[in-house]
This record gives sequence, C-alpha cells and structure tokens, in this order.
Amino acid sequence: MPASALRRTLRGAVGTAAVTVTLFLGSGVAPAASAQEITDDYLYDLSLSQFSTTRATAPHSDVLDWSSDACSWSPDKPLGYDFTAACHRHDFGYRNYKSQSRFTEANRKAIDDNFHADMKTICAGRWQCDGAAWTYYQAVRQFGAS
Repeated sequence: MPASALRRTLRGAVGTAAVTVTLFLGSGVAPAASAQEITDDYLYDLSLSQFSTTRATAPHSDVLDWSSDACSWSPDKPLGYDFTAACHRHDFGYRNYKSQSRFTEANRKAIDDNFHADMKTICAGRWQCDGAAWTYYQAVRQFGAS
C-alpha cells in the first residue's frame, strides 16, 4: 500500500475513534451553569466588591432576582458605615434561594453568616462598626425569615 493511502486510512481510523470517544464520553464542553450554581458563585465566591460590580450589570436577569430594598427598615449607613452592598448581597441570597425553592433554615443561616462577614469586611476592624454589624446580624437572624 502506498504511503499516501496508508495515511488516509490511518486518518480515517483516528477520526472515527475521535467521534466514538466524543459520543461515548460527551463533548468535553461543560454544560451551562444552572441558576443555582450562579447564585452560589455570586453569593459565596465573589468578594463583596466583585459582587457589587457584577450587580451593576445584573447578568442572568432572566433567571436571577437582583432587586433589593438595601437594608430594609434599618439605616443603610448606621453610624456612618455603609452596609448597602452587604444588604444588596443579602437580599440577592434571600430572593434567589426563595425563588429556587432552597430557602431552608440551614441555607438562611449560611446567607445570614455571609451577610455578617460582608459587614465585617466593610468594618475593617473598627469596633463601633463591628458592633453595628453584630446588631444587624442579630436582627436578620431574629426577623429575617418573615
């Protein structure tokens, strides 16, 4: 068999094998992330500043709820410390977990704990701010489920 014919035969066999492996194992392309995965990423994996930047563009607004009333009935800036971004992310967590039917007590606690961590990031160790953050955290733990 001439060399060119051998190369064509081998090329065809390799191509067939590649198609077979792809069909058997899948394309290797990851499926699009679900709304739940995206919610968890934005809620827990992004820094608060990254979340705020992301929120400004409201990606996936067809499946995610970006609405917020900031810190609800509490001041957004207690003692001059601006908790608005933390409240936005907290609202994002509550609203999306509720719409995704995952708003369990354990998940509510995780969202509330994340809220407290976000506020403490804003506080940067300032004890008066930390005290306000603790008060806000206690309020959402007490009244956040209603």
